[in-house]
Amino acid sequence: MRTFRLLLNLVVVLLALSAASCQPDSPADVVDTSTSVTFPALDNSLVLNVDSKGGQQSISYVINNGIDGIDIVASSDVEWISDVVATSGTLTFNVAENLEAKARETKIRITYPNVDAQYILIKQSQFDAITFELELTASTSTSCTTLITPSNEDYAYIAYMAEVDYFLAAEITTAEELFQDDYKYYMAFAQQWEAPLLKEFFLMNYIAYQGEYSIDWTGMMPGKEYVLYVYAIEFNEENTDYRLASPVTYQLVTLQSDELMEVDFDVNVEVNGPNVTYNINPQNYDGRYYLTVYEEGDYMYRTTPADDDYSELVSSVWLNMMSELMASGYAADQIIEIMALQGPEQYSEVLKGETNYALVIYAVDMVDGMPQVVSVPQIFNFTTEEIGASDMTLEIKVENKYVRVADVTVTPSTNEYYTVAIVPFSEVPESSNSEIIDWLNDNFSMDSYHGEIFSHLNTLQPETSYSILAYGLYGGVVTTDLFRYDFTTDAESECENSVLRVDFNGPYSLAELEAYDPDYFYNYGMFETMGWYAMWSEIFTEKPTQDMFYCIYSAQEVSVYGEEAIFADLVSYPCGKTQLLTGENGTLYVMCAVCMDYRGNYSEMWISEPFMYNYDASTKRPVDELIEKIFGASSASKSLKVLSTKPAAQPLRAAINR
Repeated sequence: MRTFRLLLNLVVVLLALSAASCQPDSPADVVDTSTSVTFPALDNSLVLNVDSKGGQQSISYVINNGIDGIDIVASSDVEWISDVVATSGTLTFNVAENLEAKARETKIRITYPNVDAQYILIKQSQFDAITFELELTASTSTSCTTLITPSNEDYAYIAYMAEVDYFLAAEITTAEELFQDDYKYYMAFAQQWEAPLLKEFFLMNYIAYQGEYSIDWTGMMPGKEYVLYVYAIEFNEENTDYRLASPVTYQLVTLQSDELMEVDFDVNVEVNGPNVTYNINPQNYDGRYYLTVYEEGDYMYRTTPADDDYSELVSSVWLNMMSELMASGYAADQIIEIMALQGPEQYSEVLKGETNYALVIYAVDMVDGMPQVVSVPQIFNFTTEEIGASDMTLEIKVENKYVRVADVTVTPSTNEYYTVAIVPFSEVPESSNSEIIDWLNDNFSMDSYHGEIFSHLNTLQPETSYSILAYGLYGGVVTTDLFRYDFTTDAESECENSVLRVDFNGPYSLAELEAYDPDYFYNYGMFETMGWYAMWSEIFTEKPTQDMFYCIYSAQEVSVYGEEAIFADLVSYPCGKTQLLTGENGTLYVMCAVCMDYRGNYSEMWISEPFMYNYDASTKRPVDELIEKIFGASSASKSLKVLSTKPAAQPLRAAINR
């Protein structure tokens, strides 16, 4: 018993000694050898708050017990975090500007050998700036009116209505993507016109608005979803560029549509080669209708009856056409009268030979003040016949060729149809005649002529080689070989002519002008209701010339575009010694004029003093004065133009009268 107790005591002593030997040293004696990465500036909360403007961010870090030569690795998987770099104790990255009206967040992943992955939470605040109130104040099946009220009227803003389908097709999902899509389009437009003052250009062309504004949206498709979007923009000090200055405000708009009725059209199509005659007789329907023809390969071509999708497509095409015409000044009821047929009709035209076509016909009527498709389209298919080859020859003669002018005569050996193209020599392919013909047909819309034609050219370029290319063309079928004449213009020299003055007078009533001769001045009167008037003008030059270019431009256009752009636009449109021009009531205008000498050298541009007509019943002049000046002027010359594959400059807007 005693021996057992001694052994037990010995074990207790040994255990106590063992426990004593395992006690840690004092804290001052401990050395931590573990590896870690810390971010002192974040107080180890690993959260960084960034404002909406974003920009480059910098965060310091410390590697404890790290490996020599090895740095942390940082990464992000979102597009608005970029240029993530970690080196020498500093983590830098760029945060894109938040253009959305809501906050966003993401994480940056931090890794290092023997350390668990860490994550820095990036919180970016919402874009909080100018706001907009959007109110739908009126709507029909094809149009609506929106009132836009900005919180700050000092800023210009862009407002537009687009189909939802456009956003889907363009894969636009963010405010930045929308802004960039608009920016590329509008800046290209401004650059095309070399607009020196961007803000003024935007406001004048209704790209941008300022202050409370009510906008009418027309030509919309019933039943389609649209997005009205608005955002503020800020121009730089030079007024040459702009940036987004607010979140994008959206509003969905859907217009209601009426159900299409069924209208039966009895249609007989007579085909003789490429010549086609349509005999149309509506059954139990006395309203207006419209027809159009699509060749095989066109997206509108069909061989099966119209379904709902095709009916919607036809309505959309029609409404787009109506919108363009109404934007040009035509009244809705006048469009119906001009374009739509009524009752039994016979209509003939020349199409391409040996081609499949679809005749599409449908009823149209005024609905909510807009000409609309009101019946299910009917489709009638037919095929044109073969066109044979011709032994016609074409003689090309060029006379009075100088700097920018030349007289061209084309004489066919028969009275068959042919076409003529004038093209810069450098653009004509160096290939066979048949390949050149294919190139012309593929790149240009070729006009048809028959009989001898004469054309005075006055838009050529100095010291430039041109090719006159002619060949038989009937119903889209080439019937002869290529006939060609090459020539080179002279070098430019000092002009031996000048503009002395341009006489003009007004205002005159467009409605009275139409009443005088309804056929010659068809639909002129409708522009009077929009505040437009007529005036006569007559140019006088130092020496006689047939090469004159003159027109009125608003004083604002001259200021915005500059005289160089006005000059370039002016000389693109030859005119006669006397012409009729139209202007807008109360607009300040200048008359600009250029002439040529007999060699085609330009004179300096003549510019009148600014003038304005305040048209009303008391100021309008007797229309007989206008008739005496301009009526009866005619020319037998065909207007042949130089064709080019290079894009041409677009004419200036407003006040250009051709």
